[in-house]
Amino acid sequence: MAEQREIYKGREVILRTGAEASTARATAGIGEDEAGADGSELYIDGERIFTVRDAGGAYIASGFAFDPQPTPADLARKIIDYRQTGE
Repeated sequence: MAEQREIYKGREVILRTGAEASTARATAGIGEDEAGADGSELYIDGERIFTVRDAGGAYIASGFAFDPQPTPADLARKIIDYRQTGE
């Protein structure tokens, strides 16, 4: 899988997986040990969001305390919704 882009509520969400994520990490000088869940990378408006998968396979984001989400895209939408309520 490569790169997926989506605009949600005016925010750009980018999900990179597989070779695309590995190449982006190498270019940015980020080690493989710093990869997100399943080696994927999630960005919201250019900000990298560190993700992990819980024991049930759902995605959670470092620094956020809300329910795990079934996909990285759902997680990004949840983060954007959360941030917009705080604005």
